[in-house]
Order: sequence, then C-alpha cells, then structure tokens
Amino acid sequence: MIQNIGLFCASGNDVAYYYFEESAILGRWIGENKKRLIYGGANVGLMEATAERVKKHGGFITGIITHRICEYGKASSLPDELIRVETLGDRKQAMIDKADIFIALPGGFGTLDEIFTVIAAGQLGYHKKKVILCNTNGFYNSLINQIELLFREAFATPSYKNYYQIATNAEECIRILELL
Repeated sequence: MIQNIGLFCASGNDVAYYYFEESAILGRWIGENKKRLIYGGANVGLMEATAERVKKHGGFITGIITHRICEYGKASSLPDELIRVETLGDRKQAMIDKADIFIALPGGFGTLDEIFTVIAAGQLGYHKKKVILCNTNGFYNSLINQIELLFREAFATPSYKNYYQIATNAEECIRILELL
C-alpha cells in the first residue's frame, strides 16, 4: 500500500494559478487519506502550497532540505519532520529512500533532475519506484515527446517505461494512487 508520497515540483511563486490549484487537489487528497508527503521542505511555490493542504487536511509531512536552502531562509515550518542534508544529491537519495512513489507536478530544472534520477536509478535496479508525471495543461508534452524519441531511436530500452507513468492532471494522479 502506498503511504509515503514523494513530490517534485516548482519552488517558484510566479507560476500560473492553475498549477497551484492542482497542488491543492493533490495536497488535500494526501491529507484526507492520512498519507505522508515527502518533499523538498521549502516554504515557496508549489512545494509550500501542497504542504499547506496536506497539513490542513490531517496528513503528515517530511521535508528534506539542504543546509544551503535553510541558510537562504527558505525552510518551511509545516513539516512534522524536517531533515537537513548537505547536498541536492543527498536530498534526492533521502527522498528516494523514504517515498513509495513520486508525483512530479510541473517544475523547473530541479524537478527534471529529480524525475530522471528516479527513472535512471530504478532502471539500474536501485529501487522499484515510479514517477507519475502530472501533465497539467500539457506542461510535460515536449518532455514526453523527447522521451518517446529516446525509445524510437534506441537510446532507451522499453524497461524504462516501468518507472514512470503520465497523468493528465491531479485527479488522474489520484486515481492512479488509489489503484496502487
């Protein structure tokens, strides 16, 4: 049973409102179902918006944040547990260790890095965890096209497909989670 849901997403506040709406839908479901959010622990962007909803609706939160991000004053006060690590690599590994599955809401370079770290590590046999790409407003369409090109041109074997799934929005992410 899926209990610990890792979240990769934007840490910026300037993204469109509908991305925040999607994070609210996901956060509410996590909270209402008494799941644990495992995320980057920052007090900005979709990270904080999702954590607020999780907390408001009775869920649990583990934030994993680097010392440097804490020094910037970006640590959230919402997590039940805040784990401080040295590097982004340490943060990714701690998230992989603690989460049962990952949701990738829209995000920037850090989100893309996290998505591919989970997929590549899974394909190499380090874990059997999956990333669900939440393709809100077609955000990941170009990335999905690039991934499909990797398969067509034989730069990736079909086994990589075991480590990611695509959902059109937060509601579909939730339906996938409910089936696991």
